[in-house]
Amino acid sequence: MFLDSPSSVAVAPDGNGGLYAALRAPLSSSSDAPTVLSDLTRRGIAYVHCYGVDNCLVRVADPTFIGYCAERNADCGVKVVKKTDPRESVGVVAVKQGKYAVVEYSEISTAMAERRVEPTGDLAFRAANVANHFFSLAFLERVCALDEAQMPFHIARKKIPHVDLASTSGEVVKPSAPNGMKLELFVFDVLAFAERFALLEVDRAREFSPLKNAPGAGVDCPETSVRDLVAEQQRWVEAAGASVQLGEGEGEAQVELSPLVSYAGEGLERVRGRTIVRGGVVERVEDLDALCA
Repeated sequence: MFLDSPSSVAVAPDGNGGLYAALRAPLSSSSDAPTVLSDLTRRGIAYVHCYGVDNCLVRVADPTFIGYCAERNADCGVKVVKKTDPRESVGVVAVKQGKYAVVEYSEISTAMAERRVEPTGDLAFRAANVANHFFSLAFLERVCALDEAQMPFHIARKKIPHVDLASTSGEVVKPSAPNGMKLELFVFDVLAFAERFALLEVDRAREFSPLKNAPGAGVDCPETSVRDLVAEQQRWVEAAGASVQLGEGEGEAQVELSPLVSYAGEGLERVRGRTIVRGGVVERVEDLDALCA
């Protein structure tokens, strides 16, 4: 245990698995305040889509994913992308001791991470979890009634600032290397309680471009997010029948579509048979006209 001041114990969030305690907590201090769960029930909500990683390509409330899970009467479902590099820092969906689970990259051995299957040569554990989940409300009600003691804690080794107990002035030490462990709950740990589970693999290029790093990092950064979003939206207009011949000057090399114009490429019939020669941000479908020759 650490102190973050001479008179207080250092604490930290309990991980995204704290979601379930939050769902059953009252929304206010009123004695008759509803919980999040009871409010969802009151409003007739049957399914919940939950996403937990910064990703410009995420399809919020994706009707394909929700419909896929609902058709199978799934308690919960997970979207995955194909893992091709055994060193990639993502967990994988698997069956662990007879139960569905996400095994974090820090919790799988190198030998298992590198295991491949013949004749394809694909990784044996390749269903990369991208923190994209479906839950039925009935399942959430069931798991939120469980004691958190039934969920495993995960160890996160962190650099934890703390008071130097040898200092009479309460000096705070800011370590340069991990010096302690935090115990965290993960949102996907409830997969073990699912009786009906759905898994949907999607194209990484079209649905997963995480933002994890600072500008200029070259990978999973603002520049790659812009690149991947623009590439996906160019595929949309080309699929709608347009030819794209953009210039290379600043502001001319990309077309960005507002979500108000298209959710996943639909509603772009206006550009069929036309050539897009100028870049720009499209806020209304009519704005596409100004970009066409």
